[in-house]
Amino acid sequence: MSSSSPPSAAGQHAHDDRGPAIIAVHWSLTALATIFLGLRVYCKHITKRRLWWDDWILIAAWTTIITTDVLTTVMVYEFKLGRHSDELVIPDITRFLLILSSRATTTITATVLTKTAFAITLLRLTAGRIKQFVWFIIVSMNIAMGFSAAVPWIQCQPLDKGWIPDRPGTCWATQVGTKIWIATGAYSALMDFTLAILPWTFLYNLLLQRKEKIGVLVAMSMGVIAGAVAIVKCAKLPQLGSGDAYNETELYMWDIAESTVTMMAACIPTLRVLLRDVKPSSSHQGVSTYAFSLKRSRTGGFHDVERAHQFTESRISDNKVSSGSGSGY
Repeated sequence: MSSSSPPSAAGQHAHDDRGPAIIAVHWSLTALATIFLGLRVYCKHITKRRLWWDDWILIAAWTTIITTDVLTTVMVYEFKLGRHSDELVIPDITRFLLILSSRATTTITATVLTKTAFAITLLRLTAGRIKQFVWFIIVSMNIAMGFSAAVPWIQCQPLDKGWIPDRPGTCWATQVGTKIWIATGAYSALMDFTLAILPWTFLYNLLLQRKEKIGVLVAMSMGVIAGAVAIVKCAKLPQLGSGDAYNETELYMWDIAESTVTMMAACIPTLRVLLRDVKPSSSHQGVSTYAFSLKRSRTGGFHDVERAHQFTESRISDNKVSSGSGSGY
């Protein structure tokens, strides 16, 4: 009787390849985010309003997301990312580590930029302590996420040992970087939920029809979805210490999901104006404009159309508010 040799490790999981799924998730979510961002910019155009800081930050986040997609695609096609560790093809370890570290940095950067953009939108709608709290969120979140993005580049001494493994020196244990990413990711998720709740503290008392009020509040609170995605991503982060690259592939999909979903959530309030709250009317200049209806709040604020527009479209007002709650920083 002839005996067969045991299958090789590579043969046992020859069909385990999540590379195509990684690419599909990255580019499809980026395409959706691009559509949302494009419609947001289109809303600005048809309402004759200039792009503001939150718009430009979202555009910067979009370019960072595209960079992440390109780096991920290179890793899949060149190094066979998505397979088990023993099936990766890494002819140049330095190039691989530089691309891997760059992707980690761009992913985190895109995420914090999208969250910052929505927070800046809230700055124009808040005053007093709430506005100060939003500033605290912006500063603290950027410091935490900025440190997280720098981890791949500062974890070794000398620094270039991080991408030249043969160089003499020392590096942090793998668990250190993972714990930092989990902690900053959890804080990021908490800020998502906080930013989603904040609009309820100052929009709920507006004298709108109930259906209209709920629509505005829900549109301004879509960040809860981004927060949920961030929690799932944090739950996947411990896979970084599994020892098998295949087990880490889900994390690649969830981290791009966090940045793109956050971008879409940040665009939804403006898109709601395009789809439901904008109706053509004629201005005294004979140019087609858009009317926005909002009844005066119980506190006596928001007397003019521009300020009402600010709450329904989240756009900056060019006029002063008679109630004295300014929209500048």
